Amino acid sequence: MTAPLTPAARALHRAGLTGALVTIACAVAFQVLAAAHADVHLQPTDVPLPLDDFLRPLNYSPDAVLLWMAFDTVFVVAYVTTFAAARALAVSRPLGALSLAAVIAAGALDTVENAVLAVHAAQSSAVEPLTAAPMMTMYVIAHLKTAAATAGVAFLALALPTDTRLLRAVIVAAGAFVLVTVAGVASPELAPLEGLPILMLMGLLAVVFGRRLRASAPASASLTEAA
Repeated sequence: MTAPLTPAARALHRAGLTGALVTIACAVAFQVLAAAHADVHLQPTDVPLPLDDFLRPLNYSPDAVLLWMAFDTVFVVAYVTTFAAARALAVSRPLGALSLAAVIAAGALDTVENAVLAVHAAQSSAVEPLTAAPMMTMYVIAHLKTAAATAGVAFLALALPTDTRLLRAVIVAAGAFVLVTVAGVASPELAPLEGLPILMLMGLLAVVFGRRLRASAPASASLTEAA
C-alpha cells in the first residue's frame, strides 16, 4: 500500500513529471533541428572541429543556432527540475544530494556554454561574420558539463532503491547513459548516441512520478472530503 503523498511531495512529483516530459520534448526537438540543418553542426562542441567548421553554423546559420540555444535553455531547466524531484526517490540522502549537486553544476556549465554560443551567433547575425571563437574554452566547458552530468546520473543510480522492476529499469537506463557518455569521451563520434539513454531515463522517471501521483490521489481526495 503506497502511503499518501503530502502536498509538498505531490508538488515535487508533479514538477518531476513535468520536467521529464519537457526534457523529452526538447530532446525530440533537437533531433528535428539536426535533421533540418544536417549540413551544419548546431552544437559545435559535440565533437572536436576545425576552426572553420566550428564557426560555420555561427556565421551562416545563426538563426538555427539561436533557436537551438532557446530549446537548450528550456532543456536545462527541465532536467535540473527532474533531478531535483528524483532526489525524493533516493534511499540514500548523501548520494541523492551528490546527484543533485552534480546535475546543478552540469546545468550551470550548460548555461554558460549556451550563453557563449548564443552571443556569438547573435553577434554574427547582427554585425559581421566571426573570424575567431574561444574554441578551447568551449571544449573545456563542454567536457566539464559532460563529466558533471555523468556523475549526477551515476549518483542517482546508486541512490535509488531496487524494490520494484520500474526503479530497477531506471537504474539500468542511468547506467546506459553513463556507459554511452563515457564512451563518447573516448570516441567523440559516439556523442549523438547519448540522446537514446536520455530519452529512456526521462521516460522511466516520468512513469515513476506519474504512478506515484496516481497511487496517492484517492487517499488525498479522501482526506480532502473528510475535511
